[in-house]
Amino acid sequence: MIRLEGVTKRYPSMERPAVDDVTFEVPAGEITALIGPSGSGKSTTLRMVNRLIEPDEGSIYVGVDEIHDIKAEDLRRRIGYAIQGVGLFPHWTVFQNIGCVPWLLHWDKPRIAARVRELLDLVGLDAAEYSAKYPSQLSGGEAQRVGVARALAADPPVLLMDEPFGAVDPLTRERLQSEFLAIQHKLRKTVLFVTHDLDEAIRVADRIALMRDGALMQHDCVERVIAYPANEFVREFVGTERALKRLSLAHVAEEMGPPGRAAATEGRVPDGATLRTALAVMLEHGERAASVIAEDGSVVGSVTIDDILAHFERPLS
Repeated sequence: MIRLEGVTKRYPSMERPAVDDVTFEVPAGEITALIGPSGSGKSTTLRMVNRLIEPDEGSIYVGVDEIHDIKAEDLRRRIGYAIQGVGLFPHWTVFQNIGCVPWLLHWDKPRIAARVRELLDLVGLDAAEYSAKYPSQLSGGEAQRVGVARALAADPPVLLMDEPFGAVDPLTRERLQSEFLAIQHKLRKTVLFVTHDLDEAIRVADRIALMRDGALMQHDCVERVIAYPANEFVREFVGTERALKRLSLAHVAEEMGPPGRAAATEGRVPDGATLRTALAVMLEHGERAASVIAEDGSVVGSVTIDDILAHFERPLS
């Protein structure tokens, strides 16, 4: 768990606080996306959690401990940290980069080697091929994977991620997001994730903390931020496609009915697809229903336009 209570940061060069009386909590095992326009204070907020920047007021807790009750170096060793541009040590191999924090924690060599192999497998890189490579020999996507592996090296309960996929092309970024979500599904870390991209926040996060000019505008589960903006700024930030964004959060399995309703249609969607994908398939074929297909190719259900409308009519909990 991460909890911020009344956290404020001021700089002499700024008329207003960089972060102004911010309070929110990241529940254990969940991802909260810190999002907002440039200069909103999101990265400053993140860096105060591991004391790369010291707050002027307020309290920050990691687990049960207030961060100032822990030596800064000990705090950082129990928090994973992944940043845009990766930040790998260029003169160290992949093995050395991933094993850095375990080495600082005085793990023995066999344990470090086993952990590096385990993490490379987790992020989809072959240990025999990549362990001896240097960062300059990696593609952008490979380097980002190594950066995530390094953040996970000492098995920290908390991860801080500052636009970790921001420096790669859109296709690679989408693939990395999917891989990260698969890892999170297995490990259930507590993650504070900074991004400027609302679509990324919607895809990866359980909750959104939206900031503007150092202040917290809204903090809630993703669907409630989209469906019920707290003010005009949030409404404008989320944009006019709020309905479509809500559909991207719901899956066909939530609204699926019997297969017969789509018996004469051509549209098909996988059983893991979102309602937004199902709607796109219906529009493409000019139909009001689509069949839902399991991984083995069998038809397991159907979803209709009426199902999608019913999803919007159902109140959020």
